[in-house]
Amino acid sequence: MKFDLAIVGAGVLGSFAALEALRKGKRVLLLDAGVIARGATVRNFGQLVPSGMALGPWRELGIRSLSIYRQLQPMVGGAIWQQGSTYIASTPEEAMLLEEMHAIDCAHNYRSQLLTPNQCMEKMPALRAEYCHGGLYYPDEMSAESGQLMPRLWSLLSANPALTLRPGTLVRDIRERDGSVEILTSSNESLRADQALICCGHLLNQLYPDITQHDQMKLCKLQMLRSESVPGIRLPGNLLTGLSIRRYEAFHSCPSYPVLPQPVLDPRYGEFGIHMLFRQSADGSIIIGDSHEYFPANDVTSIDYEVREDINQLMLEEARNILKLPHWRMTSCWNGYYSQDMSGQKVLLRSVSEKIHLVTGIGGKGMTTGPALMQNVVQQLLRGEALTLPREHSYA
Repeated sequence: MKFDLAIVGAGVLGSFAALEALRKGKRVLLLDAGVIARGATVRNFGQLVPSGMALGPWRELGIRSLSIYRQLQPMVGGAIWQQGSTYIASTPEEAMLLEEMHAIDCAHNYRSQLLTPNQCMEKMPALRAEYCHGGLYYPDEMSAESGQLMPRLWSLLSANPALTLRPGTLVRDIRERDGSVEILTSSNESLRADQALICCGHLLNQLYPDITQHDQMKLCKLQMLRSESVPGIRLPGNLLTGLSIRRYEAFHSCPSYPVLPQPVLDPRYGEFGIHMLFRQSADGSIIIGDSHEYFPANDVTSIDYEVREDINQLMLEEARNILKLPHWRMTSCWNGYYSQDMSGQKVLLRSVSEKIHLVTGIGGKGMTTGPALMQNVVQQLLRGEALTLPREHSYA
């Protein structure tokens, strides 16, 4: 059987590309080396936060992705929900940034609401009053239980007879041959498609490494923890903090960002790229993190796979400054890995040939912006156009 589109990599990018291709009436082959999703797609907070994206195409893609997630919401059994995102300022200067961002939101018709410290405490009584200098709330933003979302999305895709899902299938080569694309698997199986789309995540040394492992591509290692269920504590939606305000590119557009004083913190917070996020799951447990360590993509031996206890302790120390919880018992900690293209577009969009295409290096933006990005990519490749980010339009 010959497919219209073969997609290699069934994480968030590949899976949403398949969803769009099916919507366009195409026959789709979706392959993944894993039997289940195990990459960055499931090793994350599940925070769908366009508010943190750089103003322009990335924020717009995030907002468009929220619409796609809302369409999926009734079909994935509670794996996606809408309780908004709340940023908490830890200093008066960060609170000023939130006011400036609210003005930017208003100018672009993106809903946000400034919160006083008292309103923040009413919303989340577990916040420490001495930490909170005000907040900014985004009611339309969403959360996902990533480990539940992906298997349910795979099941939803598989229910469409136009899709063939092949988990546990490692692709060792893709090439054009006789006017179509030939996909060769590690078991020497040959599959054919009109076009191929490679969404390889951080596994850059397998297909077209001369393109994916360029000098501006980095690998990022993240670390995060999950607590035991915390009785009596409710953290609705996504909780983001002063370090998030300082890190997220959206806030770099605020007038006072260039003169923002440096936080009075152990320098290791900056060294390890730590910014504090929290998201509570339905079982009452809380995900806490995360850290960011960067490695050159063209030296895969440089990245390590160890969980660092010193980073865990730094994150928990700052978490205790932000929240007062009845206990701080952790049940698990883990690493996540993603690739980040540091050049211009902040993503690698490349057609290797007329029929073979690459999308990777999206960094930490995949869950928030991936659905709309891949909708755009699939539409472009089906029209025979060059892969590019969409032009900026109004966010409304």
